[in-house]
Amino acid sequence: MLRWLGWMALACAAIAAVVAGGTALTAPGRRALPGADERSREWQARPALRELADRVGLRLGSAVMARDLLGDPQYGPVLAREFNSITPFVEMKWGTLHPEPQRYDFTLADALVDFAAAHRMRVRGHTLVYGHVVDPPNPTYVSEMTDAATLRAAMADHIRTVAGRYRGRVDAWDVVNEPLPALTMPADANALSDNVFTRVLGRGYIAEALQLARNADPKAQLFINDFGVLEPGPKQDRYFHLVQGLLQAGAPLDAVGFQAHVVPLVGPPASSEQVAATLRRFAALGVRLEITELNVFTRTRMNLLTLGLTYDIEQAMQRQAEVYAQVTQACLSVPACQGVTLWTFTDRYRTTIERLTHIRDIPLIFDRDYRPKPAAFALHRVLGQTDRRATDDTLKPPAASWR
Repeated sequence: MLRWLGWMALACAAIAAVVAGGTALTAPGRRALPGADERSREWQARPALRELADRVGLRLGSAVMARDLLGDPQYGPVLAREFNSITPFVEMKWGTLHPEPQRYDFTLADALVDFAAAHRMRVRGHTLVYGHVVDPPNPTYVSEMTDAATLRAAMADHIRTVAGRYRGRVDAWDVVNEPLPALTMPADANALSDNVFTRVLGRGYIAEALQLARNADPKAQLFINDFGVLEPGPKQDRYFHLVQGLLQAGAPLDAVGFQAHVVPLVGPPASSEQVAATLRRFAALGVRLEITELNVFTRTRMNLLTLGLTYDIEQAMQRQAEVYAQVTQACLSVPACQGVTLWTFTDRYRTTIERLTHIRDIPLIFDRDYRPKPAAFALHRVLGQTDRRATDDTLKPPAASWR
């Protein structure tokens, strides 16, 4: 109920933003942030984040939009300098790659994979099966299927074709994304998200999809991925039991992803201790772990109620920096946690949450002109101070194995 009320607050925020129009509520990110020039000069004298991440065996990644990479000459150099891993934002989702039953379009996905190869970056494929995706939605021919044999054949063809095409070039796959209910937990402890795959194929579709992905690329690391599971609570418990059940059934699940979209309008972020405890809990199952979608929004409920007039941008950036540092430090403290991926890295382009709510924010570690914010320095400090050491095993995905 509290989470539902939080989302209602977010919806109200969207209405307030529209009503407020040009007030301070939409101002962050539209002009230079305090101290931007000084931070930029200092940043140039420092080792890149990527260099520090390599030293400690962390996959430090960013989600990437091909249109931004191809259309903005500043985007690629910053991406390649600071990160050693990328995740396609929409370019590998079903609605982009496979818009018609007999037609695949790999143009944008190929561009990202080629960029990663040219810059020695890992690729996390995102995502093979996603029931309630909205950006872009699944094609109608998939979302309206009602026959199990037809949908099963379509899923098998899609996974074989996509994962097979990138065999040896995509290191990891979010095979099934967001399998759990989004906002409220049904009374049935085994309930999954209500989507075409669960309705038509049943809960066994997750294990089926994992097996298909393993067959298509035996060496790729296979994930399931979900949000709202870093902090303790009913959803995390269900995620744990889902992972445990898949492993006990022999499904080829190698790793577990934890989204981390920190939205103060919805609720406080999980503490560093809570994140570390969550990671240790799942690590005990024998899987690898990653923070897969980290961004930290700054709008608060009080800020919303005052239409942005109480927004202290320097204070907001410092709080944001603390969260980025805490989540990354928690990952580094758990040996099974192999990576942290930001969603995405520059405030120049709006995130999905900003597009949906019409509330402009500054959720990322570089500003709209690619200058580092305090969050970038916080990550730099955490990576530079950690005593975890890189080994050959931490710099590459583990060999695929049956469980």
